[in-house]
Amino acid sequence: MSLKTKALTGVKWTGLSSVSIALIQFIQIIVLARILEPSDFGLMAITSVVIGFSALFMDMGISSAIVHKQDITHSQLSSLYWLNVFAGLILFGFIYFLAPYVALFYGEAEIESLLKLLSLSFFITAIGNQYRILYQKELRFDYLAKIEIFSAISALIVALACALKGFGVYALVYGTLTNALIANVVFLVTGLKVHKPSFIFNYQDIKSFITFGLFQIGERSINYFNSQFDTLLIGKLLGTESLGIYNLAKNLAIKPAQIINPIINRVAFPVMAKVQDDTSKLRAIYLRGINYLCSFNFPIYLLLFVLAETIVFNLVGEKWADSVIILQVLSLYFLVRSTGNPVGTLVLAKGRADLSFYWNLGLFFIIPISIYLGSFQGVFGVAIALVALQVLLSIPNWYFLVNRLSEASFTDYFMQIIKPLIISVVSVTIAYFLTDLIFTAGLVKDFIFTLITVFFYLLLSFKFNNGFISIMLSLVKVGK
Repeated sequence: MSLKTKALTGVKWTGLSSVSIALIQFIQIIVLARILEPSDFGLMAITSVVIGFSALFMDMGISSAIVHKQDITHSQLSSLYWLNVFAGLILFGFIYFLAPYVALFYGEAEIESLLKLLSLSFFITAIGNQYRILYQKELRFDYLAKIEIFSAISALIVALACALKGFGVYALVYGTLTNALIANVVFLVTGLKVHKPSFIFNYQDIKSFITFGLFQIGERSINYFNSQFDTLLIGKLLGTESLGIYNLAKNLAIKPAQIINPIINRVAFPVMAKVQDDTSKLRAIYLRGINYLCSFNFPIYLLLFVLAETIVFNLVGEKWADSVIILQVLSLYFLVRSTGNPVGTLVLAKGRADLSFYWNLGLFFIIPISIYLGSFQGVFGVAIALVALQVLLSIPNWYFLVNRLSEASFTDYFMQIIKPLIISVVSVTIAYFLTDLIFTAGLVKDFIFTLITVFFYLLLSFKFNNGFISIMLSLVKVGK
């Protein structure tokens, strides 16, 4: 099987996994939002940020190094495995000790017990993480998809059962732990048949991996903070109830990106890594990746912007009405953000985590200031500040990262973005005026509006953005 065929097959399976998991999480959000209070979602948002940040140190950037390096010995994998397990145990103890201080900082006593429970996920993840990475390296996305979907369904069942039993915010915690436990136990049991780590640890064997990972962990840590500063600062400055309102909108807005972006990026990383020394091929793959991501994301986010009120009121109820305007603004934020998303994959494929580290280090000082200034206008102000900042960063992102790593000109880069953007805006505008002439309001109008948008978008893409149509047809052929 050729690399292209493997990549297309990987896209199909990653797409299935991403869509299924996002749908499962979406169901969990809309059901639990009717049972739990905004403050419960606020508490979970804070604990998830702390756990998510700590998890970066367990991996230490080594996962990306395993995919990047094309020849790895059994001894190296064994040493890396035990390093990962040791890091998981250390982080479990660290978060358990840190929990009361985080609770004190936010003035929410319940955060302590939530963090202590979620800290168990570090050891659970450590035992199976390497096998997940090895499956990705070998483009075994079919197997990854089956495991991830099964564990996500199990987590949904546990979370809903706990919520109905009155567990409150702990329903979210037990669902998260269930997902981690099932996925990593399956990875471990099946992975041991292919690679069984020896009881050895040789630092010299893995020194190059750790060196690669140091910039990676620095970049990821800062990038993680950059993406979560809104949650951290809203929770502290505006309270857990306001954070719950904001976080629900953010969870809804981020879903399309969580579905679409991994489909391209997860497969593109190992493919780019294999051609990392051929700049022309790397550039071509990267530019196509941007076009595909924008072609999928742009129309979806514009639809989300227009249909925000319908989505919130019909899915989670009127008690979340304040989330509507936040969802609209964050739809624009994630639309703009999707244009810069593939650069992380390019950075890793070239092994230049240092460039990304310095870029995110600069953002580390800019983002919190923007969010703080926006917070004077509440959560709406925070959302507006994020959109404005993302727009301003678009050109510097191309200049400092994309151009240096792929030698892509601004014209080439810009054209991959502007075509799907114009087509999306035109399609949504036509659909809006057509449905407004025929219907007054209601779900039927919104449904017809969506269908007309999709029709015109595909029609115009076939004429002016046929690369996007071609890749979809290729995916259909691979599946036959």
